[in-house]
Amino acid sequence: MSISTIAQDTTKRAVFVEPEYMLGRIIPNYLANFPNTHLQHGVALSIGSFKTDTSSSWAKYYNFPQTGVSLFYSNLGNNDIFGHEFSAMSFISFNIFNKKVKPYYLKLGIGAAYFTTYYDSITNPRNVDIGSPFTWSFQAGAYKTISEKNGMNLKVGFVFSHASNGHTQLPNFGANSALLSLSAQFYDKELKTYQHINPKQKAAKKERSYDIGLSYGLGFHEYGDKDGPVGEPKKGVHSYSVFAGRTTNNHFRWGLGLTYRYYPIYKDQIVNRNLTEYIDAPKKSASNIVLFSNAELLMSHFSIDIELGFNLYKPFYEQYEEDFPLDTQIESYSKFKSYFKQLLTTRLGLNLYAFNTNKLPKHNFFVGPHIKANAGQADFTEIAFGYVYRIN
Repeated sequence: MSISTIAQDTTKRAVFVEPEYMLGRIIPNYLANFPNTHLQHGVALSIGSFKTDTSSSWAKYYNFPQTGVSLFYSNLGNNDIFGHEFSAMSFISFNIFNKKVKPYYLKLGIGAAYFTTYYDSITNPRNVDIGSPFTWSFQAGAYKTISEKNGMNLKVGFVFSHASNGHTQLPNFGANSALLSLSAQFYDKELKTYQHINPKQKAAKKERSYDIGLSYGLGFHEYGDKDGPVGEPKKGVHSYSVFAGRTTNNHFRWGLGLTYRYYPIYKDQIVNRNLTEYIDAPKKSASNIVLFSNAELLMSHFSIDIELGFNLYKPFYEQYEEDFPLDTQIESYSKFKSYFKQLLTTRLGLNLYAFNTNKLPKHNFFVGPHIKANAGQADFTEIAFGYVYRIN
């Protein structure tokens, strides 16, 4: 029987349940007076499926990854200050070396988290890592399969876990953890070919199509650095983008675009403080123009969207750096990091498409949550709405 036939015959049974135990430490992200922590313990339950169906074009293109939802619980080693984390994430896991026996996996997860304990100026002033009960949650893990038998895969791994509210409520240093993992993946023992499908079944010819599109993003944040000031009013951020892209083999889009962004919170600072350098044109000074490149992993109605941009125009950021200078003893490093943050912008998120992207519809619409950062420091969280037109 052919591999393709076996895969299609077992598609309905190609599901798994994976309990996981993690042990590690929270990583101090500032040196002065970071709270004492003990070992961090975490447990996760992943429910997913093996993408064995060779009729699925996106699964074939990405070498038949595993996808699903992961539920995660952890204490962070100091219950009084950091409390407990509960999160839910969607994930995708890739066989990174295409090994058939005891493979290695790269697992990426993104979702939302709830913290039982967070910053409070009176009852919990030392928790400047988490400033709100609800945050973004990210995990990236590298895993090695050490045993495969009787419908169970045993894996060990290393996981980096991050939680941040995207600068929507300060303080927001973010919580970072380094964790060792032991997991057992249980699946139907009759499913013997889930990872042995030939990953070279991709289309040999690189087919390309071209797209143009536009989007609007509505974000919100507070004015301040990651450690405050606390309790400032939240304001919206308005982003308008145009872009052009090339889709390869119906599944990977790479593009270039321009974004005009307006920060009302910057305008308020200019007007309320009568900042003479900007007061003659406060709205213009509160504007931002970005040249960006983005990559999208297209998976039917969903995509992972990654963006790297360069600020062509953002005049008020110099004032922001004066208001919140970097806390470092090395002046040259401080200037370099400040310039780096002023120049680079990054953005990460998910998009939900109205029509199957892998079928290259002439018109498509999307909506999705994103987090935008100045280099690696969160700037705001937004929800984006967009339209894509396929040229050919």
